Amino acid sequence: MGKLGNKEVILILVVINFLLYYLLFMMVINPTKNKIKSNNENIATLQTEYDEKKAIVDSEQSYIDNIEKLKVEKSELFTKGFPNTDPEYLHAFMVKETAANSISINNITISQAARNAADTSGEQHVTGILDNTLSVGIEGSYANIVKLIGTMEELNKTSLLTSISLSGDPAKMTTTLNYSFLSADKSDNPDNIFDYTFNKGVGNSALFK
Repeated sequence: MGKLGNKEVILILVVINFLLYYLLFMMVINPTKNKIKSNNENIATLQTEYDEKKAIVDSEQSYIDNIEKLKVEKSELFTKGFPNTDPEYLHAFMVKETAANSISINNITISQAARNAADTSGEQHVTGILDNTLSVGIEGSYANIVKLIGTMEELNKTSLLTSISLSGDPAKMTTTLNYSFLSADKSDNPDNIFDYTFNKGVGNSALFK
């Protein structure tokens, strides 16, 4: 076999270098690049998770402040709301207020439902708050009906006149007032707005005299 010339030697060296570079790229550089890319993606994901958790941690005082604010608002609602009571006391209250405004009652409908709330485990618990709806059909002059509505507004309790219908002449009108209101368990802070001493004739008209 003859001695290789310079060109052949250079060509062989070029081919060998190319093969070495190819092997280096396939076995070292390319896997390393893929690993770097994967690591960068993991870093970006971890950074996002870190930022989200850090935001929660940084908001700790805000959460604490909101909790304290809600506690105050709850306390105010319990103070301003009507006291929880039985329907007969609500009935007696309306009889008293309408009589004070020279208005006669045709009918009263009262419904109550306990308000529940879920704890951290999702279990429902009674909150000590009742949702109440009251519908009262009355007859009286327009001026006296307006006075009755004003009396209810002046109580400064959490009541809402949801609807009103009027018919007849101003001197004698037939009216239905629908109210929705919250009442709260005020065992620790009694509220006597619905306290009444009923006559002995329980079960008949004497109950509301």
